[in-house]
Amino acid sequence: MKTYKGIVYFWLGTMLQIGIICCLIAVLKFNKINYNKIAELTFLAIGGLSSAIWGFIISRKTGRVKQYIQIVKDFFNMKQSFKYYCMTVLFLMIIIIKQLVYGEMRDNIKWYTFFLLFVQSLLFGGVEEIGWRYTFQPMLEKYMPFEIASMVTFFSWAIWHYMYFYLVGAFGNLSNVPFLLMLLSSSFILGAIYYISGSLWLCVIYHALLNTFSQTLMMTSLLQTIITTVICIFLSIILVRRCPRVRC
Repeated sequence: MKTYKGIVYFWLGTMLQIGIICCLIAVLKFNKINYNKIAELTFLAIGGLSSAIWGFIISRKTGRVKQYIQIVKDFFNMKQSFKYYCMTVLFLMIIIIKQLVYGEMRDNIKWYTFFLLFVQSLLFGGVEEIGWRYTFQPMLEKYMPFEIASMVTFFSWAIWHYMYFYLVGAFGNLSNVPFLLMLLSSSFILGAIYYISGSLWLCVIYHALLNTFSQTLMMTSLLQTIITTVICIFLSIILVRRCPRVRC
């Protein structure tokens, strides 16, 4: 399969898969039809894993990998250069350092909450990277600069996330502007991490840690969110322009 077809098929497959589940849930709610926990988990699995599933399919079809097992190996490949781990932590610290320094934790957070949320975030957050960073954005970057590819990924990722939030019923707790700014900075950060390191694992770790801290630390002010977003985007662009791309 040609790369440009891979881009189209990945995007349509991912969006249609989660979109169909959202439509099904909307019909059930409109007709006031209750469904059990097993059905709820099935909807979550089919919709929430759509980007990962299509990442597997398209990576294989375009020749990105020869066997599906290679993606699993890359997902858990912790053996990465120390400097790449430092880069990943640096991006994360820019975003959360204020809350950590001042101990701005959410109420009722226990010592074990972080670890439970981290495991959950690996399963329901980190796996998204198989689709968006491992498969979709590298294909885009064959036709457009990193900056534009990151923006296209951001808009696509945002659409997907809003459908996902409908799926899990999380709209009530969502602050749109801060969330979109965080998603925008993450699109550039994760794109840069993968561009420079070629590591799916580091993208997974960053995504999982950011999700975990977002659920355990207090929200930052809108001004701080804007500032950290601008810093991270510019840093991502500078690093990509100065560092050679790792061929995976």
